[in-house]
Amino acid sequence: MNSVILVFIISIFLLPAYGMENIISDANIEVTVNYPDVVKQENEFVLSSVVKTKADQMSNITVSISSPEIEILQNQFNIPSIPKDSTLGNNFNIKIKPESPDGKFLANVSVEYFIKGFFDEKPVKSALTKAIEFNVQSKPILLLDFDSQDSVFAGEPFFVKGTIKNQGYNAQDIKITADSNQIVLDGKKIYSLTNLNAGKTENFEFVLQTPKDLTIPTDITVKISTSYFDETGKEYTVDDSVKVFARQRGILEIGGSEGIWVGNFFIAPVVGVGTIVSSVIGFLIFVWHIKNKKKQKRK
Repeated sequence: MNSVILVFIISIFLLPAYGMENIISDANIEVTVNYPDVVKQENEFVLSSVVKTKADQMSNITVSISSPEIEILQNQFNIPSIPKDSTLGNNFNIKIKPESPDGKFLANVSVEYFIKGFFDEKPVKSALTKAIEFNVQSKPILLLDFDSQDSVFAGEPFFVKGTIKNQGYNAQDIKITADSNQIVLDGKKIYSLTNLNAGKTENFEFVLQTPKDLTIPTDITVKISTSYFDETGKEYTVDDSVKVFARQRGILEIGGSEGIWVGNFFIAPVVGVGTIVSSVIGFLIFVWHIKNKKKQKRK
């Protein structure tokens, strides 16, 4: 019993924090397997399995994994006996075969065990199987999703915010730049990241500013360029863009330039000072009329 507890403690501390999880279970047993979101040909990775019993009199539990696309020295893990509500873990060291193409393929995880019921003369064998999916990629695949204000004021800062996700293998020396061929943009125009591992996501943000002397309202195309490298030093590039409408702020305008589209109309919360002054004057006139009416009623 002490050895079972020791193995359980060791397995918990050594479990990798992976993104993919699958559970194979029935009324008597539950097996949870964890493995990376993305794996690469010939790179060894760990598939961790945790066995949890939910019934008494369980013995000879065997967890195995098989697929023609993998190389594995030991594809079975056996537990001779384990008490009810106990947990035991094991790691499978796996390699994807070098000739395997990029993409997804299936592997079978099988669980066999024996259980002795109250009326059984001897333990009865049970088995269950589940197919799990591996995503094999030999290079990084970066996907960008970003957003910006539709309308901006000339010479005032605006934001381009987004996320970058790696759907391929590990990426290194990532550099994202924002610029325009139409005008000179100032501000924070470069975002750098040392690495982005497979399956991970990061947020980024640019703070940009158009020239103050932009006299003509202009639709500006902001080009978002991304460069990154794989583990062999090969460079990859991705280009995208976002459009913003830039114009001068009116002399009597206060507030931000951002707003919302309602059908074909753009509504921005920009308020003219003249509007505010006229509204205040109108309110004062209204109050004066109310007070004047009260005086006439008293007379």
